[in-house]
Amino acid sequence: MSASLWPLSVDGLLLLATVGLLKPSAGRTRRARGAMWSAFLLGIAVSLAANIAAAPALAWQPVLVAGWPPVALLLSVELLMHRPVDRTDDPVGQEGEVRRRVKGKRRQRGEDPLLVRAQMIDARHRELHQRPVSAESIRKELRIGAKRSRQLVTAVRARHKGNAGG
Repeated sequence: MSASLWPLSVDGLLLLATVGLLKPSAGRTRRARGAMWSAFLLGIAVSLAANIAAAPALAWQPVLVAGWPPVALLLSVELLMHRPVDRTDDPVGQEGEVRRRVKGKRRQRGEDPLLVRAQMIDARHRELHQRPVSAESIRKELRIGAKRSRQLVTAVRARHKGNAGG
């Protein structure tokens, strides 16, 4: 029974890791990306080892044929990771434009860098979810305390209301 579940567990791990790697990475931590890459590479290694072990002979031709599918998957995911993103359909891709606008205003006013980053996070969040960002999201993304995140959200919302009204 466990022998029949082995390929399913390896392929399931590869599938989930691939989906995670190909999703837009906005707001994802370096640790989460590392975990996804680790899971993907571990799945590739186990799949490669199992395929080679199942090769009919240990000559180079059968080993090459048996080992090709996991290598092809690895290369495919790597190519997909570097594909160009259509900026019109991807609101996260517009983050660079938001960053340039906000940084230009910041230079003029000499603002708090955390406030500027909170404004960028809020702008991205509004584009993606059509609502303002929460203090908890700001806290997690900026890795700051709850009190400071509430202060930043208050300031961001006040500025947004001021910009929307005037």
